[in-house]
Amino acid sequence: MTHEEKMNLLIDGKYPLSAKYDPEWIFENKMGCQCLWLAESLSQIMILKPGMRVLDMGCGNALTSIFLAKEFGVTVFANDLWVSPSENWDRICSAGMENLVIPLHGEAHALPYADNFFDAVVCINSFQFYGTADNYLSDYMARLLRPDGQFGLVTWGPEKEFSGQVPPELAEKWWPDFYYFHSLEWWKWHFVKTKLFSIEAGDDLQGDGVRVTRQWAKIMEKDDNTHNNEIMRWNRMVAKRNHSRADDYRI
Repeated sequence: MTHEEKMNLLIDGKYPLSAKYDPEWIFENKMGCQCLWLAESLSQIMILKPGMRVLDMGCGNALTSIFLAKEFGVTVFANDLWVSPSENWDRICSAGMENLVIPLHGEAHALPYADNFFDAVVCINSFQFYGTADNYLSDYMARLLRPDGQFGLVTWGPEKEFSGQVPPELAEKWWPDFYYFHSLEWWKWHFVKTKLFSIEAGDDLQGDGVRVTRQWAKIMEKDDNTHNNEIMRWNRMVAKRNHSRADDYRI
């Protein structure tokens, strides 16, 4: 596939907001997915208004932070562990979003934010790397989000949790560190069991999760069965922060 063909595949009519952005910019700053498609899909089921404070947790190269600020007028705190704030600041300034996007370096278990500070949290292809522990939401994340605030999540995972071994069509490329890929139902229960969140919405990008997986694999020229199957797909979910405090449930 030529480079031009790849760039054409990065523009998708189902995601018109993302289609406004330079595909060369998207491809140059990619970190594992076409993150603007995922951010746009998530924005369709979240409430995002000008003036809101949004934590973009695990923002990578800050493309999603720039997108959310530019399209919805929200103030975004672009938090990442792997990418330096200085590098992200250059991208933010080049995009003209220096008044709405604040780049920060923060480890997921030592976040430098006040309690109840954020109106919304978004985690796009990142939460699985640090948030699967049973106590993570209650001990580290929930307190940052105001009551009734929304937590938006996009993750890649199987349609259903595997029972026993990984399916044969995935086994060859299923590396040991893939343990953190979970189904949408698993993520819903992960939030609900804390009693700190209620699920408001969730699906496989409105039926587009498998197609998006395959299209990105085509762009990246990955022809293995891990991406070209009916099992793995992108899922989106929105949870509302309840008024209960984490301390109310600690023994």
